[in-house]
Amino acid sequence: MIRYKKYKSNQTGVTKNKWYGRAVTELMEFEEFVKHMANHHCVFGESTIRGVLIEMQICMRELLLEGKAVRLDDLGIFRIGLETSAATTAKEFTADNIKAVRLNLYLGKRFHAADLYKDAKFREAGKYDGGGDDGGETAGTHDEGSNTSGGNSSGDGDTSGGNMSDGGGSTDDSNYVEL
Repeated sequence: MIRYKKYKSNQTGVTKNKWYGRAVTELMEFEEFVKHMANHHCVFGESTIRGVLIEMQICMRELLLEGKAVRLDDLGIFRIGLETSAATTAKEFTADNIKAVRLNLYLGKRFHAADLYKDAKFREAGKYDGGGDDGGETAGTHDEGSNTSGGNSSGDGDTSGGNMSDGGGSTDDSNYVEL
């Protein structure tokens, strides 16, 4: 069940004073996730699952830094993206224009945004101070979730997207996640 909380936008423009919803989540720590997997009709014990997941993290980081994209079955394709500053000409663009490295995920079949939405059930979370049209929280006064559906506001440009040439994964924005 996905819980959501209503909030009132304090942004300027057409969204000012409009009400939106954001997901309310509870963080499951690594050890809890390992236990969940072990208890989820799994033939492997906690120590095996823990070890495999730790090694997966180590190997994935190594491969991503070698410029490889890594597909994890139906979860999706992990790949590196770059945040860069602009150059006037191609000749002027150098590695010095690279400002940050991003981890991008192109969602796979099981995590396709439309399918997640179709399968999701929603429930409002919590009570609100004030009630009525004046109650609830306003954007900027919360610490969970996000009301954005994608995009990037990183400044000088982001070249983290692009086409997947291996025929797997989607370049549809609803399936792209910048981690």
